[in-house]
This record gives sequence, C-alpha cells and structure tokens, in this order.
Amino acid sequence: MANIVVASTTSSAGKTGLIVGLALTLDKKLGYIKPLGDRLLYRKKRLWDFDSAVVTAAMGNGNAVEGLSIGFDQGKLRFTYSQEQMEARLRELVATVGEGRDHLLIESGSQLRHGTSVHLNPVQIARAVGGKLLVVAGGGDDAVVDDIMYLRRYVDTQGVELLGVIANKVSDPEDFELTHLPELLKLGVRVLGVLPYKSELTTTSVRFLADRLFAKVIAGEEHMDQVVRRYFVGASSADAVLRDPAFKEAGKLIITSGDRSDLILASLVSSTAGIVLTNNILPPSNIVAKAQENHVPLLMVPGDTFAVAKLIDDMEPLITSADTEKHRLLAEMVAERLDLSVF
Repeated sequence: MANIVVASTTSSAGKTGLIVGLALTLDKKLGYIKPLGDRLLYRKKRLWDFDSAVVTAAMGNGNAVEGLSIGFDQGKLRFTYSQEQMEARLRELVATVGEGRDHLLIESGSQLRHGTSVHLNPVQIARAVGGKLLVVAGGGDDAVVDDIMYLRRYVDTQGVELLGVIANKVSDPEDFELTHLPELLKLGVRVLGVLPYKSELTTTSVRFLADRLFAKVIAGEEHMDQVVRRYFVGASSADAVLRDPAFKEAGKLIITSGDRSDLILASLVSSTAGIVLTNNILPPSNIVAKAQENHVPLLMVPGDTFAVAKLIDDMEPLITSADTEKHRLLAEMVAERLDLSVF
C-alpha cells in the first residue's frame, strides 16, 4: 500500500476536489483519512469532517465517515498527544483504514504549515507514515508559480518523496504550460498536470447553505439541492426590489427578514432557488404553504439580515456529496489533464 499525503500550498487550492476526481478516475482500491479535521460537521448527533463526508461518498463508502480524523481541536490535541504518541496514533489509523487498499489518500490541512503545533502538517505526516507528498497549488498563474517555487526552495521536505505538484484553477492551462512549465522543470519540480479554472465549481446549493448556517428548514426540504447562482439581499421595499433587473434572474437566493411578507411572496414567483429568513421570524402559514407549493426552500436563521448576508458572502463554495455534476466535471479534468501513471 502506498500512502499519499495530499497537501495544498494555500487554503481553497482545491485539494478535496482533486481527491474526489482521483477517487472517481483511478482504477484502484483507495482509502482515505483526514487526520486533522478542520471543517466540522454536526449531523445526527455525530461529529465528522465535511471533506471526509464528500470524499467517502465519492469512493462509494459514504456511511464510513466517523473515525477518519484523530481530532478537530488543536488545543485539545496539543495537550493529549506528545509527538511520539501522535505519530503512533497516526500510524495506527493508517494501518486500520489502509488495510487491503492499493493507496491511502491522506488529506492534510488547508496550508502547508497547518497542523504543525500538533505534529500533523503534511511533511510531518509523510515522515511519520513513510508517505509520498502530493501538493496542489491553486489560484492565478503568478500565485501558483510563487507557491511552487516557495515549496521547492524553502520548505524542508528532506526524508519525504515529493510525488509531484498539480497546478489548479489556472485560467489558461496551455499558456501556463508554455510560459511557466520550463522554469519549474529547471527547479526539478515534477508537475503532474495543469487543471483549468471552472466557474461551475464555484456555485453552491441551498442544502450546503442550510448546513453551514445551521438553518431550520420550514418548507421545500425536498428541493434543497437547487443551485444558487447569485445572492439578493432584500432590504428595500418590494416595489424597489421588483424594479431591480437582478431580481428577475433565475437561481437567486433571497436573504430577508421573515416578516417581509411582500418581498417573500414576490420571490416565490420569480425563479428563486431558496429564501433565507433572518431574525428567526416565521412568516404566516399561507406563505409557508405557497413556498412548499412552488418548490422554494425556506431557511430560518437567527441574526439580522446584514450579518447573515455577510456570513454567506464569506463562505467558501465547497463541493458536497450531492454535487454529482461537479463530481463528473472533476473526474473528467483529472482523467484528461493529469499524469495518472504515478499512482
């Protein structure tokens, strides 16, 4: 069994999406763990990591989510495990989950330094389990090149085999390969592929927002997988909102107070993906019934409209277990643009 530690140079580089693409593409028996959980998800009175749920679902093992992380709170981990104890616990987890697998994919934290204080940054993990390091660098061309060069020149990877680097979310892959690849090859960097930026991967679903907001779903629960393409904050009068061209566009999420019946009713007949009702205010029963009839999810949350809108705007559009179209696109990119012979 080969242990492959999947790391990223910066947060949101796309390593979880890459793992999903590999899981759907490689004709191998794959296992997966994420030693340091950093995206906590609470569901059915159980805690697990959000990324772990997505990856295990892609691997066809969606029920086996618990036990794939050693812990979530770095403060607790620091006082629970010494370095020797952490490495022993890590090797135990690797042996258990990796048994009978061709490869065990070990997802590290959001950045190369993440987890250092608890002996779980990607290089530390690779050294502890004899793993190979696979690094994802994502973003604009200059950021990707800077990150790869920084990794090569300043990150101490002695004692660890660098399997390769993947450039992700690149606006023009062909131009990147022509302009930057020769320079990276001179540094001795093995670039396994250059993946393009896809706007389709930046959308999110109503279900995802409900999970992240810990919202109470009061209508339209069976239509939670509708795609949100834009956000509309309903703070002005209904007449002013109706005159706004953006309000007529499909796939919008309305964020407004639950007592704005005029605006909510207008939203229910204008191709709305979902409505977030703020201030914990439940609208009248006839509005809830109309939302159910029109297949529009209603999510009720505490907090004022501005605070909730800011929270949603700051959210990273993560891939979910139900995003089958995104999974298909990731698998297609991996199959077409990565050198899979190293796996």
